[in-house]
Amino acid sequence: MSTSVTQQSRPGGWGLLARVAPLQQRLRTEAGGAGLLLAATVAALLWANSPWGGSYETFWHTEFAVRLAGAELALDLQHWVNDGLMVFFFFVVGLEIKRELVMGELTDRRRAAVPALAAITGLAVPALVYVAFTLGDEAAAAWGVVISTDTAFLLGVLALVGPACPAHLRLFLLTLAIADDVGALTVIALFYTDDLAVGPLLLAVLGLALMIGLRYLDVWRGPAYLVLGLAVWVATYLSGVHPTLAGVVIALSTPAYPARREEVAVAARLTRAYQQSPNPVFARAARLSIDRSVSASERLQQLWQPWTSFVIVPVFALANAGVPLTGETLRTAATSPVTLGVVAGLVLGKLVGILLGTGFAVRLRLGELAPGLTWLQLAGGAALSGIGFTISLFIVDLAFDDEARADQARVGVLVASVLAALLGWALFRLADRRRPPGAGARPVLLDPPVDVARDHVRGPADAPLTLVEYGDFECPFCGRATGTVEELRERFGDRLRYVFRHVPLVDVHPHARLAAEAAEAAAAQGRFWEMHDRLFAGQDRLMPADLLEHAAAAGLDVSRFARDLGSSRFARRVEEDVESAEVSGVTGTPTFFVNGRRHTGPFDTGSLAAALLAAGGEEGLPPSGDDGLTGLVLPALGQRRGEPRPEAVDAPADVPADLPETPDRDGAFPRLTDEQVALVERFGTRLQCAPGDTLFREGDAGYAFHVVVSGTVAVVEDLGRADQRVISVHGGHRFLGELDLFSGQPVSLTALVLRPAEVLRADRGQLHQVFTADPALKELVLRAFLLRRSILLELAADLRIVGRGGSPDSRRLQELARSRRLSAGFVDLDDGADGAAVLAELGVTEDDLPVVVWRRGEVLRNPTDDEVMAAVEALD
Repeated sequence: MSTSVTQQSRPGGWGLLARVAPLQQRLRTEAGGAGLLLAATVAALLWANSPWGGSYETFWHTEFAVRLAGAELALDLQHWVNDGLMVFFFFVVGLEIKRELVMGELTDRRRAAVPALAAITGLAVPALVYVAFTLGDEAAAAWGVVISTDTAFLLGVLALVGPACPAHLRLFLLTLAIADDVGALTVIALFYTDDLAVGPLLLAVLGLALMIGLRYLDVWRGPAYLVLGLAVWVATYLSGVHPTLAGVVIALSTPAYPARREEVAVAARLTRAYQQSPNPVFARAARLSIDRSVSASERLQQLWQPWTSFVIVPVFALANAGVPLTGETLRTAATSPVTLGVVAGLVLGKLVGILLGTGFAVRLRLGELAPGLTWLQLAGGAALSGIGFTISLFIVDLAFDDEARADQARVGVLVASVLAALLGWALFRLADRRRPPGAGARPVLLDPPVDVARDHVRGPADAPLTLVEYGDFECPFCGRATGTVEELRERFGDRLRYVFRHVPLVDVHPHARLAAEAAEAAAAQGRFWEMHDRLFAGQDRLMPADLLEHAAAAGLDVSRFARDLGSSRFARRVEEDVESAEVSGVTGTPTFFVNGRRHTGPFDTGSLAAALLAAGGEEGLPPSGDDGLTGLVLPALGQRRGEPRPEAVDAPADVPADLPETPDRDGAFPRLTDEQVALVERFGTRLQCAPGDTLFREGDAGYAFHVVVSGTVAVVEDLGRADQRVISVHGGHRFLGELDLFSGQPVSLTALVLRPAEVLRADRGQLHQVFTADPALKELVLRAFLLRRSILLELAADLRIVGRGGSPDSRRLQELARSRRLSAGFVDLDDGADGAAVLAELGVTEDDLPVVVWRRGEVLRNPTDDEVMAAVEALD
């Protein structure tokens, strides 16, 4: 008995941290870019201080002119680099900012609040420190030199000297650096712009407007944008505004969006056409469609980032870091307020500013530190943010006319970068030594702490004892631990609150992740603990069809549940728990935390009770709610309530052969790739089918998995009866079926061939082989089957309730349907539905909500319970 309570399920292969490997590879790339930048800096210093040092100045001040007709643009090579090539650097910075605002970390404003406020104070405090050193001197106007962080150097040095697994620290610093870049670019635009020429500036604005207009004319290829981009750069240069800002503005106007499913499908179709008939026309169409399916912002960032990291920025360093380090220069710099101000601003100002901003944000509850991020690690990252190299040297060139003062500032930037890196390294090593005793490399504290707004909690608000479990619904040891938890809750009563977090070990428990998402989908309907208990009680029944049975028994809206589960809506929520497990030192399941500290040793009732008694309660959380609703039975998809069905006729009713293919609906009807189709064919059988053939029929004892290779197949309800209806129509590379494929229950729908078709057939045994060979295909099929079940449940429901989720009347009607055991679906207009389209389709207004829609189309506007029941009796 004692051995069973110490056992855990542990991840196989690389385990829980396996997905950090791509991050490590990326960090090596960033370290390589930083190394190249450092090499260019050292090369510039050696060149400028060698016996041939005079050639450094001569070379970079060589004039290069571009003449067109009577116009001429003449700059020396250094300014061609600073004003020309660096446009591409700032263009990439702008693309990254745009992407983060639209699709990345900055979309979650609360999550970005802490690093954003830290960036603001990290801009202001260094500037104030610099001004304090140069107060009364005209050099004080160069305060912009100390405000910005060199993101490339920061991430590269972090990869070399940071903590062993810096994922959350890196994310925090990257978000901070992006906000920092926004501030630095704003400062350049507002404070380091020469005399403004309005005419050229208006031409630059016109050029930008034309570039935006091209998007609405569906022109998205490069040449037109390149010509306009060059014109905007020249006009910006002539206006007096620094021309690199043109790159930022162009980047921010470039469209950024996630890949669009319909455009990906078009690209896949054109690629297949090229594979079947290779020719230049199909090749060009496929290439253009693939480009179009990814946003221009992401394509351009991928194209230009390597050039900026490995060519442009190193060339910039080579052109600007060559400071003659003579004895006189160093003596002057050692006492120069400019040099001292730059060093103090970057090294101390950045550190203090970022820590102050972070502390304010946390204290004001604007957000929290990222999971696993300690204050000492944050201090190390803040110190590294004092490496201001690239933009600092860039602003030196803008802020100083006196070359001697500029050299003093450059010396300050170089010295500050070295000191900041050393200080960051020292703070990281100190953080390593300050780990809790006995913890080794594994953390022992719960991170993040229990959060009432997020975590699933059982227990009263004033409970002094807290028990947190990281578990896996397919883990047998977690299943046994549920008994221990119940004994502890019985023993401690209102003195204990219990929290459950997910760690699905997918490499050893293949159904665990979907089960975890099922629990979160139940939580969205206020039934987490009901689903939690059912999943552990039925650990051998975690297939998608089983999850729907659990949902019905737990009293959920099964259609909504299936839709949420099929769309992976809660996958990120589960992933957040996995991330918190990693930073909390969890290596297997179950793992318990007692009042915020990881419990080691046995987790039997006696051991955990002793640990709870030895600890003190800290935070209060409200109790979990339970309205006492009893479970329901999963609604059948066969005969409908109150609707007698006539016998089927011998000949199928006429189904038009030219029906259009049913559009994909949130992934319910995806198309398989050529490789996936070939895999099915490897294990299955190819069939030639004529119009009128059926692949399976209503009433069959079961059916096989079918993939349409060519032709068209319709899925029909009540085929041959007067009220038959077409559920969906499918063409090439779509697969047929639904969750009843795995249930062994009689088939409720018919698959009818409309146009001559080639179809692949795989029985259950063959399909198992397919899924074993390609787990990703298994995931795709199961998710699609869940979404299809949600659609069928909506079609089969006695009624649909359409309204706002927070409306008391909406809740009243749902409770009525549950209590009278009516098959009902709820369409929540606050949950992503196109409200205007739904209301227009029903012919109602907002004032009519909620409405009840019967299968035959009748609409009741905000009905009373008596009106609903009168309609039910009329149907019966």
